[in-house]
Amino acid sequence: MISPTGARGDDRGAHPWRYFVWVQLLSIPFYWGGRWAIQGFPFYGWPAAVAMIVVPAAAATVLTAQEQGDRAALRLWIRIGDVRRISGVGSALTAFLLPPVVTFMAFGVVRYFHLPLPDAVVFAPAAAPGLFVTFFLGAIPEEIGWTGYATEPLQKRYGVVRAGLIIGAFWALWHVPLWWSGDGWEGQVHALAVAGQAASVVLLRVIMGWLYAYGGRSLFLAIVLHAMDNTCWKLFPNNGSHYNPTVTAIVLGFMTFLIGASVRAQRLFGRA
Repeated sequence: MISPTGARGDDRGAHPWRYFVWVQLLSIPFYWGGRWAIQGFPFYGWPAAVAMIVVPAAAATVLTAQEQGDRAALRLWIRIGDVRRISGVGSALTAFLLPPVVTFMAFGVVRYFHLPLPDAVVFAPAAAPGLFVTFFLGAIPEEIGWTGYATEPLQKRYGVVRAGLIIGAFWALWHVPLWWSGDGWEGQVHALAVAGQAASVVLLRVIMGWLYAYGGRSLFLAIVLHAMDNTCWKLFPNNGSHYNPTVTAIVLGFMTFLIGASVRAQRLFGRA
């Protein structure tokens, strides 16, 4: 599924732990906007707190400029379009197809076990292109920080899996206030849904780490996977209202196991 690559990123002097602290602190004012809705394209009634997506990019840009200079900060943003780094078609297919596969599997589990769904289940596949564009643009400032700045140094120090768990934990913590105060997840125990969503994003970050490490170290691929995941959430019936994060976490756990086994097998066969 994912082919190893020797491509390297530019992380000289990066301080990911400092980055995590700054992201959490700078996001605090945005949490107060959790109940204020922004109307019109491309927000469609989303809470004003969604504007905090700029925080990871802002923190990463400032820290990179301080550590490596303004040109390095500019290169960080240029990496948004690093399509040429992508290693193999399989990596691109993983980024585009994994979220739909997980979503269809989660929907099947929800339906089979008669978990909460709307009386009239509505899918809106025609909305997918517009949603993807919106979420792609929204994922850019997030992934400039989480992937472009923090991933490389943590993977070098702790390995792919542990780096994914670390980044995923902070990524989840960053979202928890919004999940806790937000709506959605109809018919589900809210605290359990929040816990399930936290587990889901940690597992997704581990998968993103593998995709980054073995797929060419492409920031673009991370943005695509992030955008596809959000798109599939919004396409879950109805308009994401009955998306079940607990079931999704279970499915993602299964997929993480399969991908991890695939990566390990490729590494073992590669040594043979």
